[in-house]
Amino acid sequence: MNELFLFLFATLTSYLLVGLSIPLARTLGIVDRPGAIKIHTRPTPRFGGVGIVASVALWGYFTQALTGWALLGLLVIALTGALDDRFGLSPRLRLLAELLAGLALGWHFWGLLGWVGLVLALALVPVMSNAVNLIDGMNGLASGSALISVVGLAVLLWGSSEIPLTLALAGSLLGFLLWNFPQARTFMGDSGSLSVGYLLALLWLTAAAQSWTAFLAAGVMLSFPLYDMAAGIIRRWRRGKPIFDGDRDHTYDRLNQLHLRNPVRTVLVVWVVCAVLVQVGLILGVGSVGLGLLLGFLLLASLFWGAYVLGSL
Repeated sequence: MNELFLFLFATLTSYLLVGLSIPLARTLGIVDRPGAIKIHTRPTPRFGGVGIVASVALWGYFTQALTGWALLGLLVIALTGALDDRFGLSPRLRLLAELLAGLALGWHFWGLLGWVGLVLALALVPVMSNAVNLIDGMNGLASGSALISVVGLAVLLWGSSEIPLTLALAGSLLGFLLWNFPQARTFMGDSGSLSVGYLLALLWLTAAAQSWTAFLAAGVMLSFPLYDMAAGIIRRWRRGKPIFDGDRDHTYDRLNQLHLRNPVRTVLVVWVVCAVLVQVGLILGVGSVGLGLLLGFLLLASLFWGAYVLGSL
């Protein structure tokens, strides 16, 4: 299938399915209500992630870019997220499901990466799933930053068998984003954030199967949610709080509270940072390894310094 048509069909499919998820969420009672650490002011459905997953699964399977163990892993983690959205699962049960999904993904890459792929999958699936989940704190933040990273990964991986999957994921994220930004009519919920994290881990492993240079380049492209999660862990540890408790002291929160005072502008700033990280990743991926690593280090160091200055560490 033509790449442009695939992207457009995935966008349309996701847009329609996310729209259908809104009344379904209300019927099932999967609604996010305003609270102490939430910035939305009215109850909002939070089941839009099922539309993203269904669209990616449909077009991934149609193009044979997402089959077998990789598809099974996606279904495991999507079901876990959906159950968590509806009933609220314990962190241990969620972690177990993430590890099972990682095991399935590792088996998918066994022929290409062997034990290295299995270990990476068991690490990257929980890490990326939780990183995307933790960054889902403003309209368009998680989905938009993931979309920018996926576009970069599509360029990096162009010509590989996973290109249809990157296009299906990019289109599905865009279809959701049309419902979520700037005014949110639905949130992706855990069914979306965990699944998007899983798919980003899959694409990261695809880069590893090409070369370790591509693996490093993909890591740079995906580093913003990892940075945000690391900063959050450091911040809560320094304050003596459970490291995965929610708060409104993320770097983007502090930037919004102290300077921009506009969530839309704040999200746009984060998107620009993600685009710069993608550009650095591409510099690294085309062979300028030293320059790419240096720029990546300087950029991430600047982000941590910014977090410190803003009181987010």
